[in-house]
Amino acid sequence: MALTANKIRKHKLHERAINVAPVNAGSKIYVGAYICREAATGVVIPGTDAASLVPLGVVVEPLFPSDPDLAIDAAFDNTSGADGAVTGSSAVRSVNYDQRGEYLFALDSGSDTPKVGGLAFLADDDEVSTTSTHGVIAGVFTRPGEGGGWYVDIGKRGVWVGLTTGSSSAAIADLGGSIGTANDTMTAITDPADTPADADALRDDLVTNTIPSIENNLADLQAKVNAILAALRTANIIAT
Repeated sequence: MALTANKIRKHKLHERAINVAPVNAGSKIYVGAYICREAATGVVIPGTDAASLVPLGVVVEPLFPSDPDLAIDAAFDNTSGADGAVTGSSAVRSVNYDQRGEYLFALDSGSDTPKVGGLAFLADDDEVSTTSTHGVIAGVFTRPGEGGGWYVDIGKRGVWVGLTTGSSSAAIADLGGSIGTANDTMTAITDPADTPADADALRDDLVTNTIPSIENNLADLQAKVNAILAALRTANIIAT
């Protein structure tokens, strides 16, 4: 479940690699949140399993407001603000985040049991999973943690660009028609009989024995090609 308050996220002791990023207009980002950059705009939002996001790291230090009487209830509340901006000399409406280390995350309810070294995908800014729709990689699972959570090495984050994301090629139609019987086995073509009595006998032999063996092999090829096309569509390599 996404964060609704600041969280001191447990982590393995390490030297932090702090960076700063501008916050998206309308977003509220909590301490401890895993943040992502919107590919189209360059501003950051709380992490989630959505398209066109680039995972960055964990927010670890709040940027305090100019009014010391205001309560610090988030790293930065930009609910009513415009997009933040970061330049070489200044940062406004922004958050600091750590780019490396092993941090403890809760497991999403739809996750399988992680394996050490397996990819940890973002479910939201507080949870990770072994499965994903859009392939936003929070990092790599390193070890089980307290409360059923798992530690994730966020330095190995990224975006899965293999078989489930990116642009598909043009659609390719299945091979249609009905010929022979597919049985997952290519067989030798049956030879016609020697010295047929006449042309009619040769024709009957070809129709009864030779042609069916050819058609069955073609049916096997048709079935395999269509199965490969179906797998490529499922993997988003070719369009449906």
